Amino acid sequence: MSPSESAIGRLRTQILALLFLSTVINYIDRQALSVLLPTLRSELSLSSAHYGTITTVFLLAYTLAQVPCGMWIDKVGTRLGFIVAIIGWSIAAAAHAFVVGPISLAVARGFLGVTEAGNWPAGTKAVASWFPQKRRAFAMAIFDSGSAVGAVIAPPLVAFLALRYGWRAAFVVTGALGFLWLAGWLRVYHAPHQHPRLTPSQRDEVLRELGVRAPRPPVFGAALRRIAGERQLWGLMVTRLMATPVWWFYVFWLPDYLSKGRGFSLKEIGFYGWIPYLTVDLGKMAGGAISDALLARGRSATFARKSVMVAGALAMLGGIQVVNASSAAAAIAWVCLATFGFGMWSANILALHADIFPAETMGTAMGSTLMAASLSGAAFTFAVGQLVDRAGYLPVFWTVGVLPLIACGALFFWIGRVERIRDA
Repeated sequence: MSPSESAIGRLRTQILALLFLSTVINYIDRQALSVLLPTLRSELSLSSAHYGTITTVFLLAYTLAQVPCGMWIDKVGTRLGFIVAIIGWSIAAAAHAFVVGPISLAVARGFLGVTEAGNWPAGTKAVASWFPQKRRAFAMAIFDSGSAVGAVIAPPLVAFLALRYGWRAAFVVTGALGFLWLAGWLRVYHAPHQHPRLTPSQRDEVLRELGVRAPRPPVFGAALRRIAGERQLWGLMVTRLMATPVWWFYVFWLPDYLSKGRGFSLKEIGFYGWIPYLTVDLGKMAGGAISDALLARGRSATFARKSVMVAGALAMLGGIQVVNASSAAAAIAWVCLATFGFGMWSANILALHADIFPAETMGTAMGSTLMAASLSGAAFTFAVGQLVDRAGYLPVFWTVGVLPLIACGALFFWIGRVERIRDA
């Protein structure tokens, strides 16, 4: 490896590590509420319907912010976009410590939803701006795997903080993590064509490897006008709309199921509740690595991405078995199979964005598909809150088992062949 390649490789590794950590922090802040739900049920007199409504407020705010946030990030760039986003959501996460009831909790949750909307548009834009196609799925898997790592860390961390210092302190401490991340981001991240740690020839080398020229000055809304009529954008929106509620369900409702359906205490949720989120990370690593390996062996992007996603959808059928499992350990094992499958799916749905859309439109494209995913997640989460008290978790687990198979229909028949959209 030449000195130039080594310098570029180190910089890419540092950028990817920061993207991973931003997602870890994002999910710790997001997951803290679900971990503390058994405590807050009594402290704030929360019912399942209250919680369903509050999580719906979060998802609606997250949904409505996606496209404007993505368009804004395409305009101001990834560096500044991430700075504003993580400061905002860190303040919002800490604000949960001062709530006094369902209404104030819903307000804090809505603020968190708006500000957390910047993570995925900015992160996928950064990956698309720095990593070539043959390395993109695994890079996306690393970035996206922070969600599962955050979900793994959150139960023991938040439970420890709550048991030791109280639930309000748990929100304050987890909310402060984003400010620590900023120091690394300010030092490391710049766009490739203007990075101060690269020589002009190294910058040109990165751009040649990516097959792009130095970007023109962005115009707000130009990216949306460029991609709004593309069939692939709408296909990805429908695909994510159908499949992503699976993940929202496991994030928001798994701790409550373990408490109500399996009799777990807060301590037991902290001890065991992280395991399914570890397996989603393993699924992302496996799905990204397999997909990139297939590309490296000459298979088409269509085959590499979609074959792994179908395997993930089949694994998510494991959710159907959870409620009828003979023991708590068996139930967690079936959840682990389902979350492993979602991990395989997730790494490749993100890679599809970078395969199809140019980097200068990535924030808008990701914001648009996340809007569809969050909208369906909000509707599904609200429905779960209304359904659980009436019919239990059985119909819910059946639904999250079947939805990914429906999403495969859009994956094949709407998105079609995986190829870069036409140049502007």
